[in-house]
Amino acid sequence: MHFRSALIAASVALLDVASAAQGQLQNVGAFNAGPTKATMHVYIPSKKASPAPIIVAMHYCTGTAQAYFQNTQYAALADTHGFIVIYPESPSSGKCWDVASTASLTHNGGGDSKTIVNMVSYAVTNYGGDASRVYATGSSSGAMMTNVLAGAYPDVFKAGSAYSGVPDGCFFVQGATAGMATPGWSNQCANGQLTKTAQQWGDLTRSYYPGYNGTYPKMLM
Repeated sequence: MHFRSALIAASVALLDVASAAQGQLQNVGAFNAGPTKATMHVYIPSKKASPAPIIVAMHYCTGTAQAYFQNTQYAALADTHGFIVIYPESPSSGKCWDVASTASLTHNGGGDSKTIVNMVSYAVTNYGGDASRVYATGSSSGAMMTNVLAGAYPDVFKAGSAYSGVPDGCFFVQGATAGMATPGWSNQCANGQLTKTAQQWGDLTRSYYPGYNGTYPKMLM
């Protein structure tokens, strides 16, 4: 099975099916590359590919890295296919990801998105990760961050799989329209009531990395 196929298979696994990973999730205390205080957790299979593809698996609001590790099958699939799994943990009080700030929605602008990209760089340098095969996936808030990473960092991520999220930038657009100083949660976005054409959503996503002319990640929604 190709690593992209493994990502798809893992993404459709039910959250109430416990992972059968052979090893344990590691808290990477040495990671301090910020700019936010999101923490890095990683699963390294005993039979790691060399170099190893990387999957970034992002939890939902109220979730944790440990919960996402235990209740999904990414780590079990890593044991089979030899890839590295990064489980970031949100620093916010509600454990939601920053998918609305200008910083997080801008290439190299900061926010949680940049912190996660720095985790990828850490895994490449310290764990033998393959920078040319990096993928993102997540549920709910993690799905929204998957979309943000694909839009703001298309040079880092090759594909993404988002489950139960909203379009990239939706919370920012709705918050800005409502005059919020810091755009955040939007019921209109969450309930699918804010609509744009495919071209408009695409133009918004492409605006996060001005001047980028490369390939954008393939997405499974």
